[in-house]
Amino acid sequence: MDLIISEKAIAGKRIASILSKNNFTTTVENGVHCFSFNSNGKEMLVIPLRGHINTVDFVGDNNYWNIYTLDLLADKQLTYLQVEKGIIANLKKKRENLQNIIVATDADREGEAIGVEAYNYVIENNKNTKLHRAYFSALTEKEVTESFKNLRKVDFNYADSVFTRQEVDLLWGVILTRYLSVVSNRKGKLFISAGRVQTPLLNFIVERELERQKFVPEKYIEIIANFEKTKIKFSGNHKDGKFFDIEKGKKIFESIKNEKKGVVKAVSKKEKTLNRPEPFNTTSFLRAASSVFGISTNQAMNIAESLYQQGLISYPRTDNTVYPASVNLKEIVEIVLQDKDYNAVAKEILSKPIHPSRGAKETTDHPPIYPVGYSNKLSGGEKKIYDLIVRRFLATLYRDAKTQNISALIDIKKEPFVVTGQTIIEPGWKKIYHFSKLNETILPDLKSGDIVDVIDIVQENKETTPPSRYTEAGLIKLMEEQNLGTKSTRPVIIKKLRDRGYIQGTKSISATNIAIAVCSVLNKHCELITQPKLTANIEDEMELVATGKKKKPEVVDETRGILKNIIKILIAEKNDISQELRAATRNDSILGKCTICGKDLIIRISKNNKQFAACSGYPACRNTFPLPQKYKVEGTGKVCEVCGNPEIKILTRRGGIDVCLNHKCAKRIEQQKEYEARLKEKQEAREEKAKAKAEKEKQKKEMVAKAKADKPKTKTTKKKK
Repeated sequence: MDLIISEKAIAGKRIASILSKNNFTTTVENGVHCFSFNSNGKEMLVIPLRGHINTVDFVGDNNYWNIYTLDLLADKQLTYLQVEKGIIANLKKKRENLQNIIVATDADREGEAIGVEAYNYVIENNKNTKLHRAYFSALTEKEVTESFKNLRKVDFNYADSVFTRQEVDLLWGVILTRYLSVVSNRKGKLFISAGRVQTPLLNFIVERELERQKFVPEKYIEIIANFEKTKIKFSGNHKDGKFFDIEKGKKIFESIKNEKKGVVKAVSKKEKTLNRPEPFNTTSFLRAASSVFGISTNQAMNIAESLYQQGLISYPRTDNTVYPASVNLKEIVEIVLQDKDYNAVAKEILSKPIHPSRGAKETTDHPPIYPVGYSNKLSGGEKKIYDLIVRRFLATLYRDAKTQNISALIDIKKEPFVVTGQTIIEPGWKKIYHFSKLNETILPDLKSGDIVDVIDIVQENKETTPPSRYTEAGLIKLMEEQNLGTKSTRPVIIKKLRDRGYIQGTKSISATNIAIAVCSVLNKHCELITQPKLTANIEDEMELVATGKKKKPEVVDETRGILKNIIKILIAEKNDISQELRAATRNDSILGKCTICGKDLIIRISKNNKQFAACSGYPACRNTFPLPQKYKVEGTGKVCEVCGNPEIKILTRRGGIDVCLNHKCAKRIEQQKEYEARLKEKQEAREEKAKAKAEKEKQKKEMVAKAKADKPKTKTTKKKK
């Protein structure tokens, strides 16, 4: 008997289906769906996991909430606890004649670690077994079959690098979070979180926010001329661009504003080639998904993982941007040829020799992200992400785009204006990858010496703008550049910052007041925590574990030493940090003024860990309001026009919702009714859609049954001797 370990149930079912040629049995053991089948006379069993089945924690009592005992916590032994007991019970079961354990989890270091976790439980009661690794980049029949024919060895060093990360991140997270929460008196739901990767990333966001707050806009003038020739209208900017010397700009404008003619002084034409995009790796995919669809990078990664498990795309966690020779590009194009949206371009690609574009990164782990299967049953986010990946894949195989770019210099009373135009010569890859638009600006035929009409000349008064906020796509790129986290953990870290109430928004990410307060205090007293250098160095150490050049205990012990030095600094600066954090967080917890006594209404935490709003004048004033328990809230500085109580912002993933603090306010009650009505409407629409789908399936089955019943039966007669 062979035991196969898959990372998720959907992947395990697909592996069983491929290896058994869709002839497998599903059983439920300890609440877990397992899949059994026979292959070449051998019994096979697939036990799916749910990702990591262990979690790392401190041995024994770890209730070290006194900041003077944090150095003891830094030395405390760590252990791995069971979190998926039903799955673990299946793995530990004694199985007669168990010969091989085959790890078939995701083919990256996280998958390696998950497989090793499972293996350690299996061998407790099944000692005489051999361990193998099935390594594939796509859940297709070809790749899965080949991987099981060519089994590899499990890389324990690779898995150890993940266990090292888990232990290092636990030590950093617990120690720093407890210190900050204690000195700021923010325990319970209002705890202040910090971490090895999340805090340096948050600091970048805070620095950008402070830069925006300190920004002083500078006024300038732009002078724009609108022209016409042969009934074609076009415009140009003064060659000097922005006039920060306002008086100079005004003087030029006044001298030419009534002119009606311009003279073309020079014209240049240049053909420009827009090279095909490079294939998607994880970073470029997440950036594209976030910027095109406005979804979070964590959501995009989850959708890609689902598509992979369904056998529709290759493994989505990869650094590679070069298709290896082993990938049959022609076969893949033929797969997506089935969809009418890609049909024309796919046929054109197949009509000629295929020469894909090459990216800058070539690795040996996994190929870039590309489609490996086709389904016409996708909807919602899955359909969008699949479409994005298919179009990017086809774009890498298609023609380069070409444009003709024209630049002309036009004088108006000796003042030069620059006119630019662009015409599309060959739309190329942008025809299929329409997320990257190619715009045209049509100019008339211009030659040196031509006279053009001036319709009008406009003076525009403008101001410089502050640096833009980060987007999720920008943060993913920044983390890669600064060596913060891994391609697997980066989306999760951004989500964690949002869940902690440190950031809000997706397309434009802003730091909240508490984030600014925490980073400002840490930068002042212990910037080692907020700067990326130390975190990047630890990432390098974990890479050494992955390659076998260092052992896990060595790197974890080095981290313990670093943390002890940080604890010494934090203890020495305790009083200043405490005062500054408490002052900053107090302002952050103020929601507005009490309508009874005029004092501040602030966020409080009850004994049973529930957040509520209460008057700071307690016990003289006992005015209180309930608050949402699942979301963080903050004051808006506004007052409800209906009841006079403060308005608050309930922080959500998409930014926030402004409501009156008073849950009995008529305005808030009406808002709640409208919200519930929208939810009900959406639920009814979903139910109606499901009902229609079920009816369609029923009709389809009835038609198949009727066709079988109506099919004429052929009689077989025996020949008479």
